[in-house]
Amino acid sequence: MTLRYLIRQAVTAAARRIAADLNNTLPEDFAARIDYTPALKFGHYATPVAMELAKVLRQSPRAIAQKIVEHLVNESFSKVEIAGAGFINITLSAKGIAAVANFTNIKNWLNANADEILTEKIIFEYVSANPTGPMNIVSARAASVGDSITRVLGAVGNAVFREYYVNDYGNQVEKLGLSFAYRYLQKFKSVALPDDCYQGEYIIEYLDKILANDKIPENIFLSKASIGAFDEAAWLKNASAFFAPLGVRAILKEQQKDLQAFRTEFDNFFSEASLHAQGAVMAVGAALAERGKTRSEDGAQIFVSTTYGDDKDRVIVRSDGRPTYLLADIAYHADKVARGFKKIIDIWGPDHHGYIARLSGALRALGFGDAVGEEFKVIIAQQVNLLENGEPVVMSKRLGKFQTMRDLLEKIPIDVCRWFFVQRALSTHLDFDLTLALDQSKKNPVYYVQYAHARIHSIFREANYAEHEHHWADLYPYYAAHSEREELYLFLLRFPELLQDIARNYEIQRLPEYLYQVATLFTHFYHGKNNRIKDLQSTNAAEAAALLALCALAAQVLEAGLSLLGISAPQEMHRNE
Repeated sequence: MTLRYLIRQAVTAAARRIAADLNNTLPEDFAARIDYTPALKFGHYATPVAMELAKVLRQSPRAIAQKIVEHLVNESFSKVEIAGAGFINITLSAKGIAAVANFTNIKNWLNANADEILTEKIIFEYVSANPTGPMNIVSARAASVGDSITRVLGAVGNAVFREYYVNDYGNQVEKLGLSFAYRYLQKFKSVALPDDCYQGEYIIEYLDKILANDKIPENIFLSKASIGAFDEAAWLKNASAFFAPLGVRAILKEQQKDLQAFRTEFDNFFSEASLHAQGAVMAVGAALAERGKTRSEDGAQIFVSTTYGDDKDRVIVRSDGRPTYLLADIAYHADKVARGFKKIIDIWGPDHHGYIARLSGALRALGFGDAVGEEFKVIIAQQVNLLENGEPVVMSKRLGKFQTMRDLLEKIPIDVCRWFFVQRALSTHLDFDLTLALDQSKKNPVYYVQYAHARIHSIFREANYAEHEHHWADLYPYYAAHSEREELYLFLLRFPELLQDIARNYEIQRLPEYLYQVATLFTHFYHGKNNRIKDLQSTNAAEAAALLALCALAAQVLEAGLSLLGISAPQEMHRNE
């Protein structure tokens, strides 16, 4: 149980009793909103519930607030006050805090709070970069955010399945195969690479690996002797078909290496081609037709997506019988449903906003969302702008010259990359400051947080402290009389509340923000003249032990939070000012 949960339960129960006294009934799913106060002098938590209920209960907010205050007189709260138009500020008692802080290590603490949210079987798809070239910076951002969110979802008790969708079918794969064929042909003949082929020289690098490791069929193999007279058009067709799957395999393998280097793991790489091979793509089109969700027009099958909020109906089978990309995507997501996932979450690129309505509509048309708890959620990853010395770093795919995920990892430490990618909401454009990223001083936020963690371990070494389990429930009296101690302690107790919030709204940027604030509060605590642990060990051993316990809690929160972001928590660092 968290402090916020304790207060929400008490305030919600009070509101229901007040409503009943007024011959009113609140909705079954009603739960009081509990916020943080801007400073400890206003209390530990606040609720606007009185103002929210004023219209329903036909009473003034202050009148309702007064009734709620009367119902909250118990040993868990030391002070409950009305502020402003009807806000209620709540200060917990030492006993109330002790009831919640009844844990001995961060693992059992988080496990104890896992039941405060509905845990579910979730499939989370992210990155899913096309297997036609190196992953770009937006993919790196999606990897960092997606991986971090799935770690948090798992930390609060969800069963999370991480999936990468491989678009290994269709025109782009045919174009990839043709690009490899032309690059192979260029080794023996002067021939221009068509504009619609992939222009990057990475194709040559992958081709050389294929030629070195794979057996080339006789009808594809070229030599100076064979190049003189042959049917180039026929050869290109056969060579394209041969090289396409090998090119996908080679590029996907390199993408997987980059992802592993970026500390991003997946449970499955799902092949689009497998859906076509199984007949699943056309089958889902037939299922939509059976449900009356399609119509025919000029020989094409049209999904009536306007029924579900799309701006126009969408073709899912062309007049020549070929399925569109949309139908394949519908089949893929229908497969997720068939595998038993009730919550489906995707991270898509910045140019996919318009795609959400048609795909979510198709899932609804197939019946997904009718059962309790079924949800389809899309998170859009916006563009990344690289800055150096305040100036934009131009990224261009012209002729294949563009900054890749690997380029970035070779320039910037992984810890810094992962922090910078999650420190802004995914829905906003991100300015990635390369100059700041390379700065190893406290100006760089990730190092500032890591320095705080390392400083705590320096304190442990100086105090000859060996980390062990503490019973933090008994230690609040040592912190309550000192503002910097109490503020740090109560802020640390918000950690599971934050993880629950992120698991509900996917706002992962709140975690680095929280960790930075923990580091700031710890630094303030560290410089407090009454918090000299080494001195207290000789004058007040019990107080020194309590402060070491507070340091241990801070270290555990910092380490756990950084781990959820895929970032290391070093115990020693050389600090550059």
